[in-house]
Amino acid sequence: MATHTPHFPDLLFTGAARLRRWEGRLMGLLADADYAELRSSLVMREPHADASLRFFDGDQLVALRWDYTTALARMLATRFAEPPPRVSYAGPVFRRASQTWEPVERFEVGCERIHADGTLRDAADVEVARLLMAVPATLGLRAAMLQVGSAALLRRPLEAERLPPDLAQAVAEALSRRALHRVQASLGGHPAVGRLLAHCELLLAGLEGTEGLKALESGPYAALLAEECEHLQKTLAALAPMVPSGLALRLDLADVQGLAFYTGPTLRLYAPGARQELAAGGRYDGLYPDLGKPWHAAGFCVRLAPLLDLADARPDLFQELNP
Repeated sequence: MATHTPHFPDLLFTGAARLRRWEGRLMGLLADADYAELRSSLVMREPHADASLRFFDGDQLVALRWDYTTALARMLATRFAEPPPRVSYAGPVFRRASQTWEPVERFEVGCERIHADGTLRDAADVEVARLLMAVPATLGLRAAMLQVGSAALLRRPLEAERLPPDLAQAVAEALSRRALHRVQASLGGHPAVGRLLAHCELLLAGLEGTEGLKALESGPYAALLAEECEHLQKTLAALAPMVPSGLALRLDLADVQGLAFYTGPTLRLYAPGARQELAAGGRYDGLYPDLGKPWHAAGFCVRLAPLLDLADARPDLFQELNP
């Protein structure tokens, strides 16, 4: 039974067994890497304004858990003076669907690598990406692609040019659609339109490997982005020898989805036949400072609902593993 009909899916025998088996395998993968499980309440006392499912608990407006990362961050920031370095989670989240075929109830497994020492960023980003590279084989997925990007390559120029949040979001959405003319239309008569267009053109050039990073060295924000480009290049160099069979590693400098949340390298896992990403993550160093903690964080979330759909539609993409 397809998990996207209805929005609150009922899983029949095969789907229910597969979900339990996959959750167990993924949590085992994370436990072997010393990620300890946390489980936040399904009810969040901070009702999210946009896509959350809200209801009244007595006189108090609350919401079902719409995002595991946010729920864990608020719990950790409240209860710990120093961050637990590695945490994992599994369970449902509830978000209103933006597309008719999307479920409202979504099954997720994920992890966070948290550190107070900023010098651990390089090692933490490689650690998180290496774990995500192991996800396809853990689930028996024969072929997949891990796409690496960096939100910082657009975020930092937009901040330097002091674009207001709504304009920055419009530029990011246009760039995510690979539409340079929409970037120009969004910027209108902004004083930095020439510099930002030239920069976006470099991000959209689609040069293979790290050639795109080298091209940025002659761009209008070369000095501003030198450290970020070096970090991304080191991350890719460290990951290259670890890429498992059946997985392709691809750099996409124009992948700036989630610009309001991600602050550095981003990760997206795709597979043949899937209509959306199967996992996503990256670095988000703004989350904990917003909650009063000077902590850095990176992580990813595996989205099991589209994986269940893919297994129903394309069983040939999966191999059966021993229970």
